[in-house]
Amino acid sequence: MNYRNLILTTLAVLCCFTISARAQEAVLISGNPNAPPVVWEQYEQLVGLGIDLTTSILDELGIGYQIKRFSNWQQVQDGARQDKIDIIVSAYRNQDREQYLDFSIAYLNQPTVIMVKKGNEFKLTSWEALKGKKGVSNIGESYGQEFDSYIKEHLDVEYHQFERAIQMLKLNMADYLIVDLYTGLIYTRLLQGEDAVTMLDPPATVQSFHLAISKDSPLAGRIDEINAVLRKRIDSGFVEDSMLTHFDDWQKLIDRRSAALKHQSEEQASLNEQYAKEQREMAQQRIIGTMVNREGPSPEMTP
Repeated sequence: MNYRNLILTTLAVLCCFTISARAQEAVLISGNPNAPPVVWEQYEQLVGLGIDLTTSILDELGIGYQIKRFSNWQQVQDGARQDKIDIIVSAYRNQDREQYLDFSIAYLNQPTVIMVKKGNEFKLTSWEALKGKKGVSNIGESYGQEFDSYIKEHLDVEYHQFERAIQMLKLNMADYLIVDLYTGLIYTRLLQGEDAVTMLDPPATVQSFHLAISKDSPLAGRIDEINAVLRKRIDSGFVEDSMLTHFDDWQKLIDRRSAALKHQSEEQASLNEQYAKEQREMAQQRIIGTMVNREGPSPEMTP
């Protein structure tokens, strides 16, 4: 064997070794840290339906994993693009993401709604109703290819950290907030803002959550196996049960915060308790109505 062939053979062996070693590593999981109850950060760890679902699938397939937390949703997507993440536990499909991600079958529908400050409501019959108004949304968000394109071409929307976006709405620095239904329901209740904001009907769009796998990940070739287990989880009610469990976890957090407001009178506290109960029941019914394995969500609007 001459020197040139020896070098080529050595490089080929090293390449195979690197690929084999990468395949044996624990895969890295991550998700949007501000999208409860699907995924969010709690005590510096990611939790939620998306985490439960993904780890359950990997456990059944015998695949080791580690959960990696990032500061915001844009960093999660950048991590997947740079091969620092193998699986994003919940993501909508769009053309940009399809360049570097493979997507599982859909496991959960979620409406995207337009939230406004109470008293600033307007009739929302089409996306055109948003023209000429100032909008805000969470950094890194996508709402499906069609609505994303419409926003870019026709609307004035700024993207900020979610807390800042809500603050801008409350301070009349924005006319509307684009937000996913589940996240909107939870954060408005957590901030005791149900009486301060209104979610306009109908939804702006309805998209589906998928597991998103980096095209450079060793898991990219196992999408059929992942889909098979994911289908079992959907059919068994796992997705619905986990969704409602995590929604209730948030309700407990809200209840604890409400109990800490000692300045409230007993009468007011009783009214708040009844109000919270009614809101919880209404929110749960709205969530159940959007489950992917049920009849489906209410119709979305058109441009």
